Amino acid sequence: MRINYPGSKIFLFTLMFLFVQCSDIEKVTYSLKVIKGTVNGAFIEKNGKFLSIYGDPADKMSEAEMVLFTHFRRDVTWAGEKLLESGSKGVAPKGERIYFISADSVIDKLPVSRFHDYYCQTTKFPDKPYKINRFVSGGDMISWEGIDMKVLSTPGYTRNAVSYIASIDGKKVAFTGDLIYGDGQLIDIYSMQDSFKEIGGYHGYATRLGNLISSLQLVKSEEPDIIIPARGPVIYSPSSAIDDLTERIRKIYANYLSISAYRWYFPERMVDLEQHILERGRKAEPMEYSEIIRDNPPVWYRHISNSNLVIADDSSAFLIDCGTKDAFEGVTDLFKSGRIKSVDGIFITHYHDDHTDLINDAAEKYDCPVYATEELKDILQNPGAYRLPCLTTYPVKNLTVKKDGEKMIWKDFELSFYFFPGQTIYHDAVLFAKKGGESIFFIGDSFTPSGIDDYCLLNRNLLHEDEGFFYCLDILEKMPEGTLLANQHVEPPFAFSAQQIDFIRLKLRERNELFRELFPWDDINFGIDEQWAIAYPYVQNTCKDSLATINVELTNHSGIKRVFNVSANPGEDLLCSDKDLSGTIEAGQTRSFSFNVEVKDKALPGAKIITFDVGTHGMEFRKFCEALIIAEN
Repeated sequence: MRINYPGSKIFLFTLMFLFVQCSDIEKVTYSLKVIKGTVNGAFIEKNGKFLSIYGDPADKMSEAEMVLFTHFRRDVTWAGEKLLESGSKGVAPKGERIYFISADSVIDKLPVSRFHDYYCQTTKFPDKPYKINRFVSGGDMISWEGIDMKVLSTPGYTRNAVSYIASIDGKKVAFTGDLIYGDGQLIDIYSMQDSFKEIGGYHGYATRLGNLISSLQLVKSEEPDIIIPARGPVIYSPSSAIDDLTERIRKIYANYLSISAYRWYFPERMVDLEQHILERGRKAEPMEYSEIIRDNPPVWYRHISNSNLVIADDSSAFLIDCGTKDAFEGVTDLFKSGRIKSVDGIFITHYHDDHTDLINDAAEKYDCPVYATEELKDILQNPGAYRLPCLTTYPVKNLTVKKDGEKMIWKDFELSFYFFPGQTIYHDAVLFAKKGGESIFFIGDSFTPSGIDDYCLLNRNLLHEDEGFFYCLDILEKMPEGTLLANQHVEPPFAFSAQQIDFIRLKLRERNELFRELFPWDDINFGIDEQWAIAYPYVQNTCKDSLATINVELTNHSGIKRVFNVSANPGEDLLCSDKDLSGTIEAGQTRSFSFNVEVKDKALPGAKIITFDVGTHGMEFRKFCEALIIAEN
């Protein structure tokens, strides 16, 4: 309950810390205390007045003169909402102004902007506009009751985050948001996905880690005695914690670059990334290129744009992917010239728009079936139900679903269909084995001659031994001897040696160990897989007199079963029954929690956001995932 005792504000503050036992309060200095929760609520008391950094996670403070935000992420800023509503003055980063004061306009664009998304930035902006009185940038000063707080520009967890530095009771204290967690850790790295120089957001595997290292060094140069992060324990040895985190990041990135597809596609970007994130003199130790079959590939193999074509002896063809105009027209030209007489089938390797946008056109033109495994069925038929990179706006029609491992005879080939969660968790592969011994395994975008294609963390590249690329490597080892690999973006087929497969697996295992040091969670996949908690469907239309059902799907990456809690935050325009649900999820399993949502009569037409708190013991996140309801007249 909120405390509203009469008397002086000092008395109020004292009573709060004496008697509110549920809040886990840490006295950092005489006048600086932290209310621990899913967010750290830091409060400074001076002359009977209060200033808050991050907010009040326990909802116990009646007021504060100011609330300072370090970044726009709603899973942190929610803690300051009620203080703002009570009249506290808000202070926030100038570079993130739009997310604080115009969140509703950003939400309005999401139903469209989420498609064909190569920007790959978080959607965890506030679910409503905030009243902010001042926007600050690096170099600004905030003066309050004789305390001067210096603003540092510290991009990292978000692009334009700031930190605040102040001397309080003889101690220099840094408030750094999510720049660091505890003694040299991070909450996650998927939030660091970003563009860098010529690298676009989709291809920028956690590239903001370079900015984060620079920000950490800037904070370190201020020689703080204490760091109070937005989440996690207060840090009393800032210098060593910063050094530990910096070293962990650099080890992880050197590991990442050692088996990255970058070296095949963009070798010059390898140098840029090494200079951006690794310390001077440190370089990745890359795997040697695989064998590349530039001369005399099988005569029945044809690469067109980012699609592949298998041509049978009787000139009939089988198409793998069709997402670009060049691919569609390339097949058309072969058909018109008589080089192929028909297209008998189309196989989809994965859902990305550059592989699926023209699937329906090709299937209609050639009157042929389209194949994929059961694991891809829903995202191909209902892409609008997801929030993932590179979604197509075109649901695939008349899909023929094959089981993982199922075989099919076509002409003089035996086809074997595989679920193949490499580049993305929703990914397939197909083996064409021709009578006489030649075989090609069409692996989509998952492997290149230099390693693996995992440069977008939002694709969900899980790292358990039986998931993701580990799962794919196991399949590669079972391929018939002499099988070539065909990537949709790589013209020549190629082949890994047993030693190269072992090298990739070794680096992935090494990465697992490095991530275990980086994240505070009991399983590393919570730190690399943002979509361990998702709302499904992501968008749906509904009238005011009907209910919409939203399923919050939680994946327990832990090795033990856990009890998870889910709570709905429907906002002003929505009603939601059963706002709080909980249930046990077995290790490695996914479970859905269903919420019925209704649009209020007074609501105007348009996009409405509903967010969900999710968590389990030791892992609690407020307003973590979201769904959109499009209210219709």
